[in-house]
Amino acid sequence: MRLPWYFVLPKERSQPSGGNIYNERIIQALRQAEQSVEIISANDYLRAIYQGQSGTYWVDTLILESIREVLLLQPFRARSLLIAHHLESLAPPAGQSAKDLRAKEKPWLDWFQGFLATSHFTKAYLLEQRVSQSIIVAEPGTDISANNIPDRDTTTIRVLIVANLVERKGILPWLKWLAKNLKDRDQFSLTIVGRTDIEPAYAQYCQSTIENHPMLRKQLRLVGSQPSHQMAAFYQKSNLFISVASMETFGMALQEARMYRLPILALEGGYSAHHVEAGDNGYVFNNVLSLGDFFLNLIREPAKFTTLYQRTQQDSVTYSSWSQTARSLVQQFDQFFRYAP
Repeated sequence: MRLPWYFVLPKERSQPSGGNIYNERIIQALRQAEQSVEIISANDYLRAIYQGQSGTYWVDTLILESIREVLLLQPFRARSLLIAHHLESLAPPAGQSAKDLRAKEKPWLDWFQGFLATSHFTKAYLLEQRVSQSIIVAEPGTDISANNIPDRDTTTIRVLIVANLVERKGILPWLKWLAKNLKDRDQFSLTIVGRTDIEPAYAQYCQSTIENHPMLRKQLRLVGSQPSHQMAAFYQKSNLFISVASMETFGMALQEARMYRLPILALEGGYSAHHVEAGDNGYVFNNVLSLGDFFLNLIREPAKFTTLYQRTQQDSVTYSSWSQTARSLVQQFDQFFRYAP
């Protein structure tokens, strides 16, 4: 019988985010694969480390600040692995440098006994930071079926963006570009699904930009966060997916868009381009200007959009299922850690 694993997760783990969704689905798949999993709090984890309790602990990057004191300890019996959903140095907030953030992150990278990377991009980044510990790669799975792909009309472009309204996702520059460049003849709709509570001031700027522009006010909808079981309807009703994020360590929404056979227009940044086969299911651009120009060209020349959409329907995409991801995680753990002291 396998010993239990302990996932150390943030209190707000029920809120929609890529990291939270990943944690929920991988834990569910691990349990189905008969790996015992317990979810514990940061305080429970600290207590276990202080008391020298044995066990394997998977620690979400979002709780690092609340457990900073463990950096002073040496966990002789506990094995702690960092779930590297996102490191701030990958996309520094305004006013901060990647160099400074890497220096801040280094003590953590040195302290953990191993890492769970949610993409090969993240593994490569960790190796660039000269970590010597073992790295497990377990990319998000998907259970979306080809049977869920509807017949869609392409007469009008119906854009979907799935992104929380935070600086890294690039929504505000995109809205400002649209406000500056749209003409009265440009008919389309755009729905943005994502939380507004993480960076509320930024979200308010996005809302104000829409409200202050008549065409954006008419053609855009901010619908906030949505339950995961309702997301299928948004993908099915749309016929184009756009990502203007500056950095995606994996891009679960891009993965879902591809599974739903939506053409994708995305910015370069991290792993985003991994989900796009140029010309076959979309295009990747190096800035908002070039993405925006291409988007307007699709609106103004409908035949080009129809051609891109039809090519996307032939896309032979393959991703692992969540059960396959869970099995791979267990196998890699056994290879790297099961018999390690």
